[in-house]
Amino acid sequence: MGDLAAIILAAGKGTRMKSDRAKVLHELGGVPMICYVVETAMAVVDEVVVVIGHQAEAVREVLRGYPSVRFAVQEEQLGTGHATMTAIQEIPDHIQDAVILCGDTPLIKGETIGALIEAHRACKTDITLATTRLELPVGYGRIVTDGQGSIVRIVEESDASEAEKEIKTVNTGTYCVNLDFLKESLPNLNKDNVQGEFYLTDVVNRAYRNGHPAANFEIRDSWQVLGVNTIDELARAESLLPQGGR
Repeated sequence: MGDLAAIILAAGKGTRMKSDRAKVLHELGGVPMICYVVETAMAVVDEVVVVIGHQAEAVREVLRGYPSVRFAVQEEQLGTGHATMTAIQEIPDHIQDAVILCGDTPLIKGETIGALIEAHRACKTDITLATTRLELPVGYGRIVTDGQGSIVRIVEESDASEAEKEIKTVNTGTYCVNLDFLKESLPNLNKDNVQGEFYLTDVVNRAYRNGHPAANFEIRDSWQVLGVNTIDELARAESLLPQGGR
């Protein structure tokens, strides 16, 4: 897909891992988890940009075997919106859409990303969210809809009301977005939230207010989008690796 790029967000420290090593450098099957995400993205799109920050040079080093990968350095970790803005500067001008992936979701499949792209382009929408349904959605942003079922916004758990925390449909952190829409939306983000960060998720409400609500692409195999934030989640992800690893 020559007119499509992947942005992989991999700049965070991952304090919940209780380790000095950057989160995306922790290994599954002897391989840093960022390598799984990069290889999966490269199997689907031609242009891959990895946003690095914490231990940036160490992340570059483990990815040196992928010479076509571009890097965007997020000097300060100011949130996912800021990270994405940093990445856009490294994307060639001919790219129309970008798939945004998390560097800590090593189990996502290439065919799932491909299906997300197809759904996005079929809908002719500005942004398509990959969502999943969890009975225990602790730690995930919740998908808030209106009376007609249109996606209004994503609310991060730290900002959610008690009623919103009961929502089972969650944001997986994976999106397909029109690049022009992204370039227009990101500069308007603010840090008016508990974390004091620029949330990429806030562009979803902008799409709704523009009259073009985000499309919903539901991933039924929730294990594919398991975010690895703790040592226990790392062990679980490793147990779910296909036989023989990659």
